[in-house]
Amino acid sequence: MSRISTTPPQDTGSSGQPRSRFQLWWMRLIAATVVPLVVLCSLEVFLRVAGYGYSTRFFVPREIEGVNYLVPNREFTHQFFPVSLARSPLPSRMLAEKPEDTFRIFLFGGSAAYGDPDPSFGVGRHLESLLETRYPETDFEVVNVAVTAINSHVVLPIARDCAKRDADMWIVYMGNNEMVGPFGAGTIFGAKSPSVAFVRSALALKRTRIGQLLEAIVKAGSESSSDQGRWQGIDMFSENLLRYSDENRLRAYDNFRRNLGDIIRAGQDAKVPVIVSTVASNLKDCSPFASLHSEGLKDGRLAEWESLFARGTELEKAASYSLALDSYLAAAEIDPDHAELQYRIGSCNLALGNSAKAMRAFTRARDHDALAVRADSRINQIIKDVTNAHEGKSVQLVDAVSAFEELTGIPGQETFYEHVHLTLEGNLSLAQILSVEVSGLLPESMLDSGTYSSPELERLACEQRLAVTMWDRKRIWNVALGRISVAPYTSQSSHPRNVEYFKSRKREVDSLTDARTPARDLHIYQSALLDQPEDTLIRWNYAQFLEITGSQNDAIKQGMIICQQLPDSPWPLYFVGSLLSREGRLSEAEQYLKRAIQSQPYFPVAERELERISLQK
Repeated sequence: MSRISTTPPQDTGSSGQPRSRFQLWWMRLIAATVVPLVVLCSLEVFLRVAGYGYSTRFFVPREIEGVNYLVPNREFTHQFFPVSLARSPLPSRMLAEKPEDTFRIFLFGGSAAYGDPDPSFGVGRHLESLLETRYPETDFEVVNVAVTAINSHVVLPIARDCAKRDADMWIVYMGNNEMVGPFGAGTIFGAKSPSVAFVRSALALKRTRIGQLLEAIVKAGSESSSDQGRWQGIDMFSENLLRYSDENRLRAYDNFRRNLGDIIRAGQDAKVPVIVSTVASNLKDCSPFASLHSEGLKDGRLAEWESLFARGTELEKAASYSLALDSYLAAAEIDPDHAELQYRIGSCNLALGNSAKAMRAFTRARDHDALAVRADSRINQIIKDVTNAHEGKSVQLVDAVSAFEELTGIPGQETFYEHVHLTLEGNLSLAQILSVEVSGLLPESMLDSGTYSSPELERLACEQRLAVTMWDRKRIWNVALGRISVAPYTSQSSHPRNVEYFKSRKREVDSLTDARTPARDLHIYQSALLDQPEDTLIRWNYAQFLEITGSQNDAIKQGMIICQQLPDSPWPLYFVGSLLSREGRLSEAEQYLKRAIQSQPYFPVAERELERISLQK
């Protein structure tokens, strides 16, 4: 009678010999790790070969008219913003191989560094013009890699890409968007103030096509409100108000400190001198966007505060500034951190000639503004601390905040359009402030050949070089007025007088305009382009000027030149397409509009124009 064995059969190899426990464990480890890794790598390769996803590098190579250039990647910010809200880098191009006689400077930051509302007259453009004027034997190239609405979480990967691009100097002017930008304390773009480790892990995943595929699947299954609609400026963050002591805000400061240190180290590793500047903001003429009372303020004390505040506002309206100040200071004993109260204390002190006290109150009002869209005292102190901690001539601090105070006293509408964006004069002033440190880091050979003029002559040289026309001045004031005519600017107590100031500046431009002005403006554009035919921003302003003055065919020609110089820039493509459509050249218009949409998939105005053409054909 045969026995049935209760011993399980032994695993054997191809030789029939039993496998050891070590061999079994090793094979299981391979099956659990190596096999999935091979599968994932194969999927990643397949997705890339199939053309799925987008590059997360800031610069991408582009051959234009037979020459190799590097151009900003319009899809770079898709890893930080929903596609419909994504801000794009400034359209530009730089030679992939830097010429020997070129001194290349990268400018990092958000919208203030970008030059908003018009980057053609931003700080980078003014700095390049100043340096070209002072050192005519050197070709300076200030490459603006700033992007609207970004913060240090976004600047760091830009800096790491720029470290490979043969720069001679970096300038960092950032800090306004640390709370509302991606991963900030008051952001609408994903998690609020997560750890730096979380942010960098998430971005590492998004650099893979698999990560991009997973993100697309998640978004398709649960479409969030932030994925829809149009850009609405800082009003988008009005629901995410922050106290100065908010825990998320405190974590955001720590993240900023870490990111700024890593940005500086990226420059040092690339052996590039780095200039880091504190960030100035409008204190005098920008009242807080939102104010919050201190936590735990009892109803009785709140009622007392409100009574004192109301009495102060009535007295202030009647120009009884001393009595108003007494009432405001009594309210401050109950709740000193209310931003609007501090702003009014500053205004009364200023009216009474107490500039030092006014500065302290305005600064506190800015710091406690619950819509945190200005670099506050903590941000600027971190900039000083981190920069000073990196010893050596290769890292230098510029205190733009103090420099502006020396120039204008309490910074206000003489320097800023609204909260942080610099006027034409403000951008020139910041460029002059930065140029002092830039000059100190230039090679001796450049300094020896330098020529220096008075500030007034340098201003005129910049205006000539950048083609600043009367039409441009009025156009920009119109844009700025339109910006402050919507929320949250309309809720500011300073709004009525700011509107009047903008209108007065427009009237000033009008008073300097006569029948000969268009001809003068035309000459300014043509002279500037004769000297700088590759300057696409001057040509872009010129094309728009030609359109508005009725020279449509000439506007089309200039627009077509820009499209040749920057073949992936969507707005010039749309501009030419829409003008061709008006001229009845529908087939040509259709080609340009299709290229515009291909370059920027979410482009509603171009899509509507294309639909209109299809109905006409």
